Amino acid sequence: MNTSIRISRLAAAGLALGMSGLASGQVFPNQAHAAYNFIPLGNHVCTYHQVYAAAQFGSAPIEIRSLGFAPNTANNGQTVIYTQLKISMGYTDRSPGGLSSNLPDNPRGALTEVFNQPGFSRLLNSSGTEDFSMIVPFSRPFCYDPNQGNLLIEIYVENSSVDLSTSRCAGIPDASRAFNSTRFGNSADNVAQRMLFEIGQCSGGGPALRISGSCPGRVTVSWANATPSRPMGILFSSNTGSFVIPGGVCAGTQTGLSSSGLQVVFTGNTGPNGSGQVSANAGTPACRKYLQMVVADGSPCSTSNVVQIP
Repeated sequence: MNTSIRISRLAAAGLALGMSGLASGQVFPNQAHAAYNFIPLGNHVCTYHQVYAAAQFGSAPIEIRSLGFAPNTANNGQTVIYTQLKISMGYTDRSPGGLSSNLPDNPRGALTEVFNQPGFSRLLNSSGTEDFSMIVPFSRPFCYDPNQGNLLIEIYVENSSVDLSTSRCAGIPDASRAFNSTRFGNSADNVAQRMLFEIGQCSGGGPALRISGSCPGRVTVSWANATPSRPMGILFSSNTGSFVIPGGVCAGTQTGLSSSGLQVVFTGNTGPNGSGQVSANAGTPACRKYLQMVVADGSPCSTSNVVQIP
């Protein structure tokens, strides 16, 4: 019997992985208010990039769970409604002051969507420039590792019922912005929005793989905490090791598997919540061999823990 696990179908996604650890709020960049600005949250169609120097965040990974903005007090009592508000996060090789107004040039790999809501609305009430009362809670927290590079935030705004301006600072040397706006054109400069980060401990630090069942027999492979809706593959190997994928979209990604008997046994999608499972019949030659998931969500690609087939 072939050593590969014949996986027949993608099962329904499981429950989303819960957040762990206490959360706290901190304003980044940690600079004084300089002015209120209509970019990015005013009435226009705008895609906005903001880069943060990694050094501001220390060395340990942090989980970013929401962003808060300090609205102009002139808008108090009004309700702002956006046709669409979307936020994504990821990494960039560009530094503050170095973003391109050609926005596709800025990210390193794919960005992770953390919030996307048509008709997003908030009642505006602010006591001043330090009142970050317009909170956007993420549907999927983002685990940011400063050791992997500078943080890039992308905000997409599609029209608003209130021409909202929010607090910004001078930016450099900690952060800067670039934007494509139907109102203000395409540009990059050295200022930045002041944002309140709700931060906590990362709930996983990457895709988590587990396997249940018995071999030979029926086994179920499940995953969680992966980047949602991204192509992925499950690799099989006879031994653990440090094999580096030589080509394709995940070229240069180091795995925890050996090249001995290495093969792809399943390809699919991580699912809308970054979690899911597949089941298969495993033959005797597959028992006590190893599996690992690779997700095509950046460069290098994300990899899960290595699991042993029981």
